[in-house]
Amino acid sequence: MTASGATINRMTSTEPPRPEPRRTFFSRRFAPLITTWIIAVVAAALVYWFETEMPAFHEVLLPFYAIILTLAVFSSWRWIRRRSKGGERRHRDRRHTDRRETSDPPTLPREY
Repeated sequence: MTASGATINRMTSTEPPRPEPRRTFFSRRFAPLITTWIIAVVAAALVYWFETEMPAFHEVLLPFYAIILTLAVFSSWRWIRRRSKGGERRHRDRRHTDRRETSDPPTLPREY
């Protein structure tokens, strides 16, 4: 049985072995998600404050709560949505290679 150089270096290293970093939700950062919900809560609190200061606007401000909640849920869904395995967003090449392989050179528009 033979050991590779990397194995020997790990066994004789003075540094403690580093634990493998834990993957959190497909290795994504939580800052955008937390920021979205903090902004939504602050916006709802401002609407609530305005509603308590001006009770006449109660009926007018009710849709604002729904709009804030909808935007927060939509932003969260965009954050949670998983991309394809390869991470490639384009499914095909935008530049059509068959157009470039024609023998006709591009023509310029006529000047009048």
